[in-house]
This record gives sequence, structure tokens and C-alpha cells, in this order.
Amino acid sequence: MARYRNFDSTLGAGTDTEAVHPALDDVRMRRAGLKTALSNLELALAAPFANRVEWVTHVRDALAVVHDVWTRHIMETEAPGAFLDDLVTESPRLSKPTIRLREEHSDILASIVNAEIRLAEPPDDARYENWAEEVRVELTALLAALARHRQRGADLIYEAFAVDIGGG
Repeated sequence: MARYRNFDSTLGAGTDTEAVHPALDDVRMRRAGLKTALSNLELALAAPFANRVEWVTHVRDALAVVHDVWTRHIMETEAPGAFLDDLVTESPRLSKPTIRLREEHSDILASIVNAEIRLAEPPDDARYENWAEEVRVELTALLAALARHRQRGADLIYEAFAVDIGGG
């Protein structure tokens, strides 16, 4: 089990991080929701794909949840005056890492949409096993990209506020 450091001492003993940075509570909630969605997609991918209809349905449903959570994440962080804009306003030195996160948003969303298109019409013939393996590889790479994005986001928030938001 992972252990997380408590960085409240950076702000001063007994400091309530939510009182100092109320937006971080929203970030924690979004991170927890994304982590849950990613875990569910990973479980769906790990299931045996011998039952074509069941496997494709579970993967498709789990990916739809990831798509929904990811779209909300983008809107809540990239909208004018939203979280990333606030970070850059408070700490202009963080503009380059926020640009990278914004670019990742688009790249990851494109991967999600492409996977949804593939899952919409799975083959019914002997090509199914190879197709399912390819889908697993692509979606596992997507999970890795999302994990890296979450890590970079946590690093950015730490740089901005010297607060560890946890693994959520």
C-alpha cells in the first residue's frame, strides 16, 4: 500500500489546506473519480475475452465512463478562469507545465474516441482474438498515459501549493 506524506507542515502546523486552497478539495474529488473510472476500465480489460459480447460490452461501458470523467476533467481545468488558468495567474512559472497538461488532455481524449470507434464494431470472425488483444494493448497504453497525466498534475499542484493532494 502506498504511503503519502503530509505536507501540511509546509504551510504551518495545524493549517487547514482546504481553507488556504479551497480549490484543492475539488481537485481531490476529480482525481478520486478518475482513479475509480480507470480501475474499472483496467478490470474490464483484464477479464477473459472469450465471451465476446460480455467482454466488449464491459470494456465499452467502462471506457464510456472514462470518457465522461475525462471530459468533465478537461472542462473543469481548462475553461477560461478555471483551475489551470488560476495556477498560471498565481504562479506564472508554471505556464509551461500547464501547457503540457492541456496538450495531454487533447491527445488522451483523441485516444479515448478512437478506442470507442474500434469498440463500436468488433469483428465476429476469426479476427476477434487478434482484435481484442490489440484493443487491450491500446487501452492499456491509454491507462498508462492517464496515470502519467495524473502524476504530472499532482507534481504541478505540489509545485504551486507545496501540498500533496494524495493518490486519490
